Parts: sequence; structure tokens; C-alpha cells
Amino acid sequence: RVGPGAGMAISVTSTDWLEVERQLEQKELELLKKHGVDVPASHLEGYKYTPQTRVVDKQSWDVVPVPARTFRCGSYNWTHKVVNFEVGEGIAYITLNRPQANNALNEEVLQGLSDACTELHTRQDVRVVVLRAEGKMFCAGGDPRSFQEAASMSEPDSRKSAVGLMKFLYYIQCLPQFTVGLAQGSAMGTGLGLLAACDIVCTVSNARFLASEVKLGTCPATVAPVLTSKVGPAFAKRILCTGENLTATTAKEMGLITDIVDDELDFSKYVEVICEKITLCAPLASARSKRLVQNVSGQPLSLQLMTYTGSQLADVRISDEAVKGMVAVQAKTKPFWAENAVRPLY
Repeated sequence: RVGPGAGMAISVTSTDWLEVERQLEQKELELLKKHGVDVPASHLEGYKYTPQTRVVDKQSWDVVPVPARTFRCGSYNWTHKVVNFEVGEGIAYITLNRPQANNALNEEVLQGLSDACTELHTRQDVRVVVLRAEGKMFCAGGDPRSFQEAASMSEPDSRKSAVGLMKFLYYIQCLPQFTVGLAQGSAMGTGLGLLAACDIVCTVSNARFLASEVKLGTCPATVAPVLTSKVGPAFAKRILCTGENLTATTAKEMGLITDIVDDELDFSKYVEVICEKITLCAPLASARSKRLVQNVSGQPLSLQLMTYTGSQLADVRISDEAVKGMVAVQAKTKPFWAENAVRPLY
């Protein structure tokens, strides 16, 4: 108020206070100078806090998939027995081969899957990847021994192990090739995560799908991210929170399964049709489209998202594939990638 009882008010902002502090500091410096003390302009630098860590707002497209395990062998010197890895003309097959244990995921199986995926991340000649299994079950989830080992782990080690498995599923999900999951039998636990990481999944009609961790007093945390991105939060809650034993039809309605066949002998024709379609698609454009869908899924329509998608389109438009593809259209001929057919091995 101005004057006692004047009833008149003025507003003071933070800028005003900063100006008052600046003037007071200036007067203080002038008084010190009169007494022979010369204070340099940088005298407060030593008292200012400079953060050592820079906080960056990362988006999904900034997260680079990396292998959770050290690479040991590839298709040229394959040594794993519980996982088979075969590469043909434009196609690769990864086969779980531990039928005596219902293809449960132990360290040896995970290492084999990681080695195959590490090679595939660098193979531009491979355009389709088929994930399948031998035996009655597709995958029984984690090996029971791994649960016992996890129970004896310290909290940091247990967390590191869980993060490593989630990174592994993300690594599969980010393969540049079009991935086809073939479930010749039922899948449980982490086995659901393997199928959810595939782009499309075909199963036999009598297969069942189950995540029963909650019935054992634990949480299916490692498969939650990849499963939720596949079926959405509502269906993911139903699968993970109720431990429901899903039929193939129900799993298809949820989006976990793409197609159902009567017998696994029908898988050959199914893969053949997929290969015919992929043959007509430019490899780089197909890989970029897959990555684009994965990165924009669940994201709010923001300026960052539109800038990202716009930059992707601008980059692809000037690629060698786009240029030669347009030339092929004008010449009414097949583009070069369609001349090299993707040929199934089985």
C-alpha cells in the first residue's frame, strides 16, 4: 500500500525483486571498492551448482535395441543343440529344439536365440524370419531351475536378470525382418512373450496360451511390456492378472494370434503365401515401416511424433529403393527386389 490507510495497492513481480537485488549488489560492490576491495565479476562462480547429468526426454525411436548376451556363434559356425538356426534365400528359420523339456527357456536356449537374432540384425539379405519349435509344446516358458536360481538371487541381480530378459524380447521385436511365429503347440509364460514379439503368429487350433505366474504368487513382469504392446492394456490385464487358459480362438480375438490352422502341416503353405507377399515389398521400406509402427504405437499425436514420422518419410523418399522403384513403375517392369524371390525351406 502507498501511504498509511491509502487503500491503494501495487503488484510486485519476481522480476522486480531481481532488479532490487541487482541494485543492492551494485551498491555493495561500490562500497567495497571505496575501501580498496575490488571484487571480480566472476566471484560467485564457485558457489553456483552445475549439474553433472543432463536430462534428455527420450522417445521410443531413440531406444536402440542391443543384445543382452555376448555373441558366440552364427549360422556359419553354429554350435547350439537346443536351438537350430538355418538361413536360405531371403528367409531364416529359428527353431526351439528342446522338446524333452517342452522347449523351456534355460540359459543355453536364450543364448542360442540371442546369437541368431544378433546375426539377423546385420543380415540385409534376409527378409523373413520364422520362429518355430519342435515337440508337442511351442514353449513352456522359463525353465523351473531358473525360478529356483532367481529366488536365491540378491535384489540387484534379480533386477538385472529381469531387465536382461526384457531387453532380449525387445531385441526380437526389433528385428528388421518380417517375423512369423508358428505355434505347433501351447505356449506359457515367456513363451507368450516370444509369440508377442513376432509380427504375425499362426497356431494350430488345439493350442492353448497361458500366463500362470500370478497363481504361483509371482508377477509376469518380463513379458508385460511386449504383450501389452501386442494386445493392448485391457487384454493384457486379462491374460496376466487372471491366469486364464486361453483357446486359440480367444487368443486370436485378443490379437495375440493372427491366424489359426487345423494342422501344423498347413504351416508350409502359410509361410509360402507370406513369402510371396514380402518378395514384392522393398526390404528397406518394409523394415522402416515395421520400425515406424512400433515407435508410434501408443504415442500421443504430438509435434515430436509428427516431426519423427515426417523425417522418416523424407529419408525413405530419397533412398535407392524409392528412386529405382519409381523408375520401375514408369518402365512398367518389376523392381530389382521382386526379382529375388523369398523361398521357404520347408
